[in-house]
Amino acid sequence: MTEADAVLRGGRIVTMDPARRVASALAVRGGRILAVGSDDEISATAGGSTEVVELGGRTVVPGLIDSHTHLELTAYSRHHWDDVRGLTPEGIVQRVRELAAGRPAGSWIVLQGTFGQEMPDRRALDGATSDHPVAVRWTMHKFQLNGAGLEAGGITRRSVAPPGTRIHFGSDGEPTGLVEEGWDLLDWAPPLAGALVGSISETATSLFLQHGVTCIHDIAASRGGIAAYQQLAAGEEILPRIGLALVAEPGHQALISTRAFARTGLPTGFGGDRVRLSAVKIFVDGGRDGAFRSEHVHDHGGRWGLLTRSPQQLAVEVSEALDAGLQVWIHAIGDLAQEVTVSAIEQAARAHPGADHRCRIEHFANEMYDPGRLHRLIAAGGIPAPNPSFIHAEPDDPGRRLPPGVVKYGIKTLRAAGARPPGNSDTAGAQPFSCNPWFTMERMLTRTNRNGIVIDPEEAVGLQEALEAFTVDAARATFQERDLGSLEPGKLADLAVLDVDPFSLAPSELHTVTVAATMVGGRLRWRGSSPG
Repeated sequence: MTEADAVLRGGRIVTMDPARRVASALAVRGGRILAVGSDDEISATAGGSTEVVELGGRTVVPGLIDSHTHLELTAYSRHHWDDVRGLTPEGIVQRVRELAAGRPAGSWIVLQGTFGQEMPDRRALDGATSDHPVAVRWTMHKFQLNGAGLEAGGITRRSVAPPGTRIHFGSDGEPTGLVEEGWDLLDWAPPLAGALVGSISETATSLFLQHGVTCIHDIAASRGGIAAYQQLAAGEEILPRIGLALVAEPGHQALISTRAFARTGLPTGFGGDRVRLSAVKIFVDGGRDGAFRSEHVHDHGGRWGLLTRSPQQLAVEVSEALDAGLQVWIHAIGDLAQEVTVSAIEQAARAHPGADHRCRIEHFANEMYDPGRLHRLIAAGGIPAPNPSFIHAEPDDPGRRLPPGVVKYGIKTLRAAGARPPGNSDTAGAQPFSCNPWFTMERMLTRTNRNGIVIDPEEAVGLQEALEAFTVDAARATFQERDLGSLEPGKLADLAVLDVDPFSLAPSELHTVTVAATMVGGRLRWRGSSPG
């Protein structure tokens, strides 16, 4: 038998293979799994130069895959912006005063808040500084500006918001400083690649590798961010595997147009094994407050959800992407946005019979609507990709959840229909703790929000299903199932050695899972406690 580069033995190897086999040892050669089996079987592959790791009974799982996150934006929030999550409005104003005192006039002050946080208004922020543009972000979808921030973005009473954006105005006709889906209106310049290399690397290590995540699919936020990933891939810096989704205009920090990019001929999977092209990302509607829902269409048109493009324009975009071999991820939260999107996928699938396109609808089933639409999506070859980590931020009062009375994050219903939703964190800095997949898996089992209130408990799943979401299901949802998602001979040796068997824990304890070691391609990329 071929001699292994490394042997891990004496543990509990949760392979996640089709038979869901559990072994005690595995061997690695050339960055891939050589064999999986008993201690005796795998010890036979060891030679004089083989590194032998004694697991001491620890559990090994496949490297976890985050199929949708915002690593670059989260790095901004940790290293380039100021974290004000949890502060009162008065505390935020005081922080702005302190920051303004140490920065040149005219320089931006950007602060990262979180879901549902009470924020100071324009007047309060103006009281802290009139010499610095200020933006306080709830999420990437919604932020509050001061007067200088409005001026820097050229936002006045004469402004008309572009497609997919909403500028709020007061009764006097002046902008209040509250903007939805409009970060691109500002003249804030993202950090250059040189500044991002270190911050991205630190964020990837602290928030992902440390928790056993070996592959991250990031929605790229800037050209500098892409250049930073290229620099990281060319060197030896610690980094998980990276997939990049590129946003098509109009959308948040759009980098491409679908039609022009499709003409380049660069398909999903283009690149190396460290950084690759994942998908084209299309925003159809806005975030929680800007979702395109039928409940709003009888209201004032200015309060409708934020539809970015016509239904037929979307269908054409999806079809052009499929022509080019590009996977498409489509952000669609509200029921009308989902209907537009499912229809577009059906049209594209009809025009490309037999195509294995796996078009994804991001946030599908965050709000549960007509089950017929779900079955249509599956029949057309699409994948629903909800975000159960957001259960944490749901209001205690069901009447304050959007939309009221609708079941939220229907993971069990999706699986019962034959869908396999991929695991993800989808954080851009508002919930950095959700980068820990064990936190999100806990939400999938317990369904509890930040105050311990259970949200739609009938949609809870078990740990096996939650682990599948972050391994085999995430690999399939990103066209990586040949290389990732399970510990089988021939696949890449991406794995996490856990200090505790998660199957031995109560569901409410999953967030406490710690990782002894994370390996990417058979190479140690994170070490906590010694695995042997």
